[in-house]
Amino acid sequence: MLLSLLLLSCAQNTPSPNVIAVTQSGVHVEAVEAAVGDIEVATPFGRFLCASDPVSEVRALSSNLDQLYKFKELGVFSASEWLTTLSEGGYLSALVVETQTTAESFPELIIGYDLLEAWAQQIDVLPPNIDVEHQVAWLYKHYLKQNGLTRIFAASELIAALSPGTNRRVERNLSNTQLADELKSDDPIRRRTGLQACAKQSEINYLRQVLALSIVDTSAHARQTAAIVSAQLHQHSARQYWVKLAARGAEVHRSYAVSYLATLAGPIGKQALSLLASAIDRPIGDRYNADGHKVSIVKNYDLSIVRPVLWLDYSNDNDRDQRLPIDLEDSEFIDSRSALIVTKVPTLLAEQLRALL
Repeated sequence: MLLSLLLLSCAQNTPSPNVIAVTQSGVHVEAVEAAVGDIEVATPFGRFLCASDPVSEVRALSSNLDQLYKFKELGVFSASEWLTTLSEGGYLSALVVETQTTAESFPELIIGYDLLEAWAQQIDVLPPNIDVEHQVAWLYKHYLKQNGLTRIFAASELIAALSPGTNRRVERNLSNTQLADELKSDDPIRRRTGLQACAKQSEINYLRQVLALSIVDTSAHARQTAAIVSAQLHQHSARQYWVKLAARGAEVHRSYAVSYLATLAGPIGKQALSLLASAIDRPIGDRYNADGHKVSIVKNYDLSIVRPVLWLDYSNDNDRDQRLPIDLEDSEFIDSRSALIVTKVPTLLAEQLRALL
């Protein structure tokens, strides 16, 4: 197993790890080479900087990893525990491989991507002699050359190098063309990066697209990132859209929207969930009052939001009526209608609502 990981590392044009470096505080990280006292460690994915926590021990790479794989084969670890154990051991190459493998069996499990990103935030891929004004250009080219999940390491530093929307610098931002290329990419890591760039640069013009990705993206980690970015760009508009979806969207979309209302939409999101929960077990055609609101149970979905449309080309205003129904007004959707119209709540959605409230 270890040999296959090393061969994969070579195939991806990254140096093969040889040892595990252990810092004074106990952080473990795989290294191409390392020595006691080092204040930076050369990993297969960049330099791990540890000036305030130098290397205190160097161990053989395979001494513990082979044993971990034996435990895995015995069923000792759950999927989340397995990825967390690899991360805690500093086995970055194995974490890359196993995150991808785990996703094939557990497509909704995103912990591996988050663990890789946490490591990426501590690893420097940028050559030290590149001046600030050219860092974004260099990082973007380097990022595009990466493959698969290894792209996360370059993506993290690229996002960190972007100037925020409040202090925009053209040479330190991704262009509209570059953002569009990322958001419409077939690679979910690139879509996730484009979403993070939209948040960093405060790209409100892409709100419709970002909101659509929060519902229809086929990769759970990109979809969750889109939801987080939607709330960062304009929480009010995101909440309005998710309330509409939760009330009358397609069934799987309703489930996503309900989870976002619970975690990303603030107190009003929780209020909307309570209203939706009041519709559980109500028959089609029922009309009633709940928490000072009128609620009506209907049969048909709202066709305008069942299939979110992705719009990348904002230079064309044609077919505006097919765009996502974004509400930029201050009023709340649940307060601005004479009645909240809800499609009958199916069993699984009812269970989800009960669990969240």
